[in-house]
Amino acid sequence: MLPETRDDFEVAIICALPLEAAAVLDSFDERYDKNGSKYGKQEGDTNTYSTGRIGRHNVVLAHMPGMGISSAAGVASNIQLSFKGTRLALLVGVCGGAPLERPTPAIVLGDVIVSNSVVEFDFGRQYPDRFERKTSLDDTLGRPNPEIRGLLSMLKIETMREELEETILQNLAKLQEKRYTAKYPGVDHDRLFPASYQHIHRGETALQDCRCVSSQSNSNASCSEALESSCDTLGCIVDVLDSPSRQLRFASGAPTPFVHIGTIGSASTVMKSGEHRDFIARKDNIIAFEMEGAGVWDNLPCVVIKGVCDYADSHKNKIWQDYAAATAASTAKAFLDYWTSSSTIYIQEALPGNGGARPVLKTTSALRMKLAAHRVRKGRMPRCPLCA
Repeated sequence: MLPETRDDFEVAIICALPLEAAAVLDSFDERYDKNGSKYGKQEGDTNTYSTGRIGRHNVVLAHMPGMGISSAAGVASNIQLSFKGTRLALLVGVCGGAPLERPTPAIVLGDVIVSNSVVEFDFGRQYPDRFERKTSLDDTLGRPNPEIRGLLSMLKIETMREELEETILQNLAKLQEKRYTAKYPGVDHDRLFPASYQHIHRGETALQDCRCVSSQSNSNASCSEALESSCDTLGCIVDVLDSPSRQLRFASGAPTPFVHIGTIGSASTVMKSGEHRDFIARKDNIIAFEMEGAGVWDNLPCVVIKGVCDYADSHKNKIWQDYAAATAASTAKAFLDYWTSSSTIYIQEALPGNGGARPVLKTTSALRMKLAAHRVRKGRMPRCPLCA
């Protein structure tokens, strides 16, 4: 039996890109709206939704009209209008990793970042010589609620994280059976360059009037053609960076997705600079960069779950996007296995002639309404004159 009303949905998933939403939809265990929307939305809500079930949770998927913090904030606000029972919002998709050396395993492409905090790193003041992010209490994003913090704390335990990652692998294998584009691109395509190594024409690839070589005073200058060219075309392969921690991740071939829990940097601009990436990452202890988290974080109880598809530098490309979206969707599904909302009960409908009914997800508010209607029918409660 399908959920009765929109109030029976407690989990919202938000995706900015169609490829991200496609991976999430293929992770659904059941689709509720294959033959059209069954639940509608509140007047004034401009969002587009898909509904279904992941595990024991009724889930509404919101398709963002575009990328960015403001778009994400609008989508999150509309979810509150139509799906008032939402207790958890998962922002699922792809991000750029910040590959600084840390005690934990190195971040490689295809790994998954799970947020325990979000920093809006482009919100601040621009001075003549520097930019300063606003850091006062009123200007920063708050902590997750206690329920989310407790779950994230549990998943930091090594055995629990290993269990989570095992479930992610199982989910990913099933997803890859449906989506051929979600295959692992290959170790040879995971290239990390020194932060100062630019994506420019060099040597024989340089053109006579190319800005890459004519702007000698600016070593970071690059022409528009170089920005659209691949690393193979430009000859960027020679200076690939292989630190000991990265070598350890690739020691056995293709690495399985590792879950990194930490701070995510959010802004309405795409990070495509290794030097700026490292400066901001060191300053605010950021492990990844994306463009929607700050918009959702302020409106709904939120966890950002994003797969690393690039290193947020000038060598950024889209080769890894489908695989990273798949690892993120697989992680979101695994994460929901651990999520227990106090507002949802998993029950077996007890209806005449319905002995073979399967369990149905109900919120406590929906159950109270059904019980009240039952009591009215039995004459145990006076019927409301306004409802008669």
